[in-house]
Amino acid sequence: MLFACILVARAQTAHAYFERVVLSARSASMGGAFVAVADDPSAVRDNAAGITGIPALSFLATYNQPYGVSEINEGYLAAVIPMPGLSAGVSWFHRGVEDALSEDLVTLAIARDLKRTSEDASLSIGASLDLARVSTQAEASEARTGVTFGASVLLRPFSFIGLGYSIKNIIEPSFDLIEGGGDTALGRAQTFGLSYYWQDRLLATLETRQDAEGGWNGRGGLEVRIENHVFLRGGLDQSHLTAGAGITARGFTVDLGMASNDDLGATYLFTLRWAKAVVAQY
Repeated sequence: MLFACILVARAQTAHAYFERVVLSARSASMGGAFVAVADDPSAVRDNAAGITGIPALSFLATYNQPYGVSEINEGYLAAVIPMPGLSAGVSWFHRGVEDALSEDLVTLAIARDLKRTSEDASLSIGASLDLARVSTQAEASEARTGVTFGASVLLRPFSFIGLGYSIKNIIEPSFDLIEGGGDTALGRAQTFGLSYYWQDRLLATLETRQDAEGGWNGRGGLEVRIENHVFLRGGLDQSHLTAGAGITARGFTVDLGMASNDDLGATYLFTLRWAKAVVAQY
């Protein structure tokens, strides 16, 4: 258990809660660069503006065991519900360290198109409400909760280009789990991203992200589509390699991903996605 706590502390470079939130095997295997892609339910957290481009009811579930340590578990659930003139989404992220720490983050998101053309050019905006809860097993410790907000934009000036921006924790709540232990804030963070699509076969994405300490870090990745049903992915998160694959059939997609860390080891992820079939209107 102590080893697990040390791993979590080292992984979260700013020693802040929710500093490292893994949403899906797909995004993780592309270096975590997803703000300018945002085309599956993990967009609820990554870039809420992107959920307007999801045409049907969709779900996503992710499970991973960070660095292969059995005492740490993480999971993420998300759903998107398109409605006339508006799209809504909800997600839940959980991280648990056995007999030590629990973190839960519930996100509610809404988004709408400001402009969308028949050539798939669009400008969308999104807003999110985050409900964060942190608790420990330490004596004299109680669960602490916080509320914060986020906003995002996704611009597709052409069908093959995406430009994304998000800001999280506009309000910076803080947690003091043990009296006198000092506050730990959820730091404001911004992300800018660029994506490029080539003939529905290749997706390339790059982004720069501000961490809780105010520094900017780059990451990016590639996704290659093979025979319409198989996807191969790879990327870099700063200097850490990522890789993965996905297969889709009958509305279901299974994604597997791996994110490496030179000091802590590899994290393996599993995601199941489902989207309701869209019936063409004539």
